[in-house]
Amino acid sequence: MKAYDHIIIGGGVIGCSIAYRLAEEGLSVAIFDAGKAGQASMAAGGMLGAQNEFERENPLLEMALESRMIFPALRDELLSESGIDIELRTAGLVKTAATESDRDELHRQFRFLSKKDPSIQWLEPEEVPKVEPCMTSRTAGAILLEKDHQVKAPLLAKAFLKAAVNAGVHVYEETKVLRLVIQQGQISGIDTSIGPFHTTQVMVAAGAWSSSLLADTDFSLPVIPVKGECLSIRLAGPAPVKTVFAVDGCYIVPKRNKEMLIGATSIPGSFDTSVTARGILSLLKRASRLLPVLLDGTVDRTWAGVRPQAADHLPVMGSHPFIEGLHICTGHYRNGILLSPITGIRMKEYVKGCQKVKKMLTPFSPGRFSV
Repeated sequence: MKAYDHIIIGGGVIGCSIAYRLAEEGLSVAIFDAGKAGQASMAAGGMLGAQNEFERENPLLEMALESRMIFPALRDELLSESGIDIELRTAGLVKTAATESDRDELHRQFRFLSKKDPSIQWLEPEEVPKVEPCMTSRTAGAILLEKDHQVKAPLLAKAFLKAAVNAGVHVYEETKVLRLVIQQGQISGIDTSIGPFHTTQVMVAAGAWSSSLLADTDFSLPVIPVKGECLSIRLAGPAPVKTVFAVDGCYIVPKRNKEMLIGATSIPGSFDTSVTARGILSLLKRASRLLPVLLDGTVDRTWAGVRPQAADHLPVMGSHPFIEGLHICTGHYRNGILLSPITGIRMKEYVKGCQKVKKMLTPFSPGRFSV
C-alpha cells in the first residue's frame, strides 16, 4: 500500500498551497482531487480585498492583511518555482455606493478602516471619475483602497499546483476519496476509487465538499456551497484599470488585454454550475451602472463556481475535534485567493505542532462547531 507523510484531499488553491509548504519541509505529500486539481479556484475573481471585505473588527482581519502583504514576494517565488506569472496588478480598488442607504453603510466602513490605515480615502461622487476615468459620477460616494490589489486566480491555482509538483508532491486527479480510514480514534489512511493509501495525517481541504467527507466521523461541519455566476467582457476602447466593487456585492476586475471580469451572483446551498440568463442580466445591469463602457464590450465567456461558506462566515482551520491526525481547512468563501498564501504557511506550522500558531488559529478551530 502506498504511504505518505501527509495526504491533502482537495486540489484547489488552498490545498495546493498547503501541499507546497509541507513538501518544502522534505515531507512526502499527496493531493487527491475528484476532478481536475485547481479547477474549483478557476472561477474566482482574484481580488486581494483584505480591507474591502471587512466593515468591523473580525478575527480574520489581521490574517487577511498579512496574507495580502505576502503577494509581491510570492509572485516572484512562484515564477521561480513554477515558471508561471500570477499577474499581480497593483492599481487598487474603488468600493462604491449606489444609493444613500449604501452610502451610510460605506461611510461606516470608511471610518472603521481609516482609523487603522490613514491612506484610505473617501471620495464624493464628483471625485470618483478623477480616480477612475471610466467610472460614472452617478454614485453616492466611494472608498479608494489603494492596497487592495488583484491576481489572475486561475494562474495562481496553476502556479501553486506546479510548484507543489516540482517540490515532489504527487497529484491524483479524477480520484474520488470514498472514505477516511479511522482506527481507534486515529486517522490511518484513505480509501479511494483507485485503492487504499496509508497516512497518519490527512488534511480535508475540499471546499464546499468537505462536509460530506466528514459525515462518517460523527462531526457535522456546517459549511455550505454558495454558487456564484460570472462573465467576462472584452473592451475595444478605453478600459478601467482599478477594480470596482459595489456595496451590493457586484464587482468588475480588469485583467490583461482589456478583459473585464464581472461577478458574482450568490445562491446559497447550490452545487449547480450552470449559468442562468437571469444571473448574467443582473450582473450586467449592476456593473454597467458603475462602468457604462461595459455596454460597448463583447461578451467573452460566462461561468459559475462554488464557494464554501461556514455558518459563522469564518474559515475552518485546525484539527478534527476528536480524531487524531485529521485536519480541516475550508470555508474561506470569497477570500480563498487572498488567504491562500498565509493559509499554506499557517497550516504547515500548525500540523508541525507550533503552539503559537495553534493559539492564533483558535477562532477558526473546527471544535467551535462541536459544542
